[in-house]
Amino acid sequence: MKFRQNQFFYWLYKIQKIYKNKKPNSHYAEFAEDVMVSRILKKIKKGFYIDIGAYHPYKGSLTYSLYSRKWNGMNLDISRSSIDLFNMARPNDININCAVSDFNGETYYYENSPINQQNSLISLHDKQKKIKTQSYKLSEILKMKNIKSVDYINIDTEGNELEVLMGIDFGKINPFLFTIEDNSFDLNNEIKKKKITFLKEKNYELINIIGVTMFFVKKNSVHEIIDLIKI
Repeated sequence: MKFRQNQFFYWLYKIQKIYKNKKPNSHYAEFAEDVMVSRILKKIKKGFYIDIGAYHPYKGSLTYSLYSRKWNGMNLDISRSSIDLFNMARPNDININCAVSDFNGETYYYENSPINQQNSLISLHDKQKKIKTQSYKLSEILKMKNIKSVDYINIDTEGNELEVLMGIDFGKINPFLFTIEDNSFDLNNEIKKKKITFLKEKNYELINIIGVTMFFVKKNSVHEIIDLIKI
């Protein structure tokens, strides 16, 4: 570069390079998973997401950055209070208070507090409040809402992620990206392996794990990922 020979212009160049990149990247998800999500989906200008176990419209959200890019989608949570927040903060989304599993019918969930990441269909201790709710397969919800195309699904349901997957009709929807929570850091954990195997049988490949979140894309699209995640 010829301008290196001019000390003043070279100094300006270095200052610009330092401070242009000083500002940190912002994120909402606990382990910045939403940064990876945004890069993988950057070519889709206005897509549709489904966030199951959505919890909060901003805090810990893997989908808010997409919403801010004019995507829209569906947020599902067993907590009525969480869905009330989504109705206020994301009025352009479909926000539904229900459980999502591998069956349609009444069930119970266990609440730590009205808005809590650990609220779950699985009982953890006897201090949790037992609350009746309605459960649906995701395929049933999509049928009710006449949704036929989905680009991205996030599942964070504190232990019944596999049951949620089993309630999806893969013959009708094939999202480009799945993100699935798994709180075990043991790669040989049986529940983790079942989730990976299930999606592999549906032609999805595990491409990354960030924090407690596994990333899966369609097998025939894995070759695209390197270009999609370039900085």
